[in-house]
Amino acid sequence: MTDTTKYAEWSRESLIERLLFLENQRNEAAVTNDTPAVETDKTNNPAADATVDADVDVDVDGKIGQKLRKQSKRERQFDFGKFSERKVALKFSYFGWPYHGLARQGNALGSEEKMEIESQFPTVEGEIFKALAKCKLITGESECDYSRCGRTDRGVSGFGQVIALYVRSTGKYVSEEEAAEIEENGTAEIGREERNGNRPVVLPPNERELPYVNMLNKSLPPEIRILAWAPVKADFSARFSCKSRFYRYFFSGDGLDIDAMRDAARRYVGIRDFRNFCRLDPAKQITNFERTVIDIAINPVPPKVSFVGNGQCTESKWWQLELRGTAFLWHQVRCMMAILFLVGQGLEAPSIVDQMLDVQSVGGKPEYEMAADTPLVLADCVFDRADVDWIYVRNPGQDAANMATLDRDILRQWSHLNTQAIIAGALLQNLRNTVIPVPESLKSVEGMEMLEDQEDRWAICRARYAQSEKQRVNHVIVGGGAIKVLRNYVPILDRKRADPVAMRNQAWFERKGQNKRPKLGHDSSTEDNNAL
Repeated sequence: MTDTTKYAEWSRESLIERLLFLENQRNEAAVTNDTPAVETDKTNNPAADATVDADVDVDVDGKIGQKLRKQSKRERQFDFGKFSERKVALKFSYFGWPYHGLARQGNALGSEEKMEIESQFPTVEGEIFKALAKCKLITGESECDYSRCGRTDRGVSGFGQVIALYVRSTGKYVSEEEAAEIEENGTAEIGREERNGNRPVVLPPNERELPYVNMLNKSLPPEIRILAWAPVKADFSARFSCKSRFYRYFFSGDGLDIDAMRDAARRYVGIRDFRNFCRLDPAKQITNFERTVIDIAINPVPPKVSFVGNGQCTESKWWQLELRGTAFLWHQVRCMMAILFLVGQGLEAPSIVDQMLDVQSVGGKPEYEMAADTPLVLADCVFDRADVDWIYVRNPGQDAANMATLDRDILRQWSHLNTQAIIAGALLQNLRNTVIPVPESLKSVEGMEMLEDQEDRWAICRARYAQSEKQRVNHVIVGGGAIKVLRNYVPILDRKRADPVAMRNQAWFERKGQNKRPKLGHDSSTEDNNAL
């Protein structure tokens, strides 16, 4: 078969596919300047023709092999040098239970090993950086001057978490002469930042900036949603510029004395030493444990939060701890909530808070179980309006559909989770409606006569079980539907205590060596290590 007649046996579709392939090769060569804009005629060169045949991989049907054709396409490199950058703050929400915490482990996209770790133990930040890279908004994780407002543990959610970083912008570089003319006429705002080599940049109006919220939400998993963005100054830090942080902890009121919990909670307000209400990390060598609780309250979940249960039933009436402070220690909120649960169950008096805050009398933290992670939410991070002015909608007319999409996405997740709750509730209702004959032995038990004529026979069994369990064990509530079973409850102040902070810090320092620097500096009063 000659070079000029070999295509005679090809079908029309195969010939068209071949032409499209060659045309795509020519276009890519013209863009990258790696090869001539017009492909050289290889039909007169047997060696070249053989190479083409090998690359094209014609099969028995005369069709081009899909796999090798994809491999032949050249990936175009994105030139970040053509674009200016600006620093922005991003406000976002996330459900914590699918992730191993907010913070990524090192540079999540820096190597295949890090990416493998991130895939096995996904984090919220890891997903955000993947989306940023996919949208070509950053050149790399370590080059974007990244900061976060506060860390959250595995299982903890966020409604108003904030990060800050440099991202690609639509701002255009101009000459100094053009910049001077623009500034004189006042037609636009000119920015000069070291990040852009101090070159003048025409900053776009907010409605003409890249749609950061929409871009990222299209690339993020549904559990993570960007809510708003804001342009910020070069010295802005999501962590150190934050004025206060607001947390919520949701819990059922079943078996709890809410008034006693409120009495205990009020004792947290003010500047207090919370060393007995946190988890100590000696590697950070922290010596200042004073933190400010601005206000605290325990309120019912408002009726506007739909489908939280029947308010007439104690098992389904939900409450929330509302806590606002400037900064928090590692696990501080969960430790505070754990003590409130003990007070609510009558296992401790409200005065236990005052006693544990007296670090002269209680110098080492007593051993106790932290409250569960899932009910805890970082609800908001507060900044001065002069520092951050959030943009939820760029253009009210154009972005209405985008806001509706955001609402729909979260509603779908709620529907999925609520379906599971309804199924569990239906099972519980079905179980409690089951007719169970009352045995004679149970009718004769003292104190159970009042239940003999009730239609809810299951209530008799539950009451009897609760009575017997109360005699044998203590069920300590730790939140999120979890309990810790103790045969004998030991009061907090009678429990084993950890060594004082100074001793534990010194032991770590001696063990690791004086040349090993701690992770963070001493006495950082604005430090929000990991409140959750």
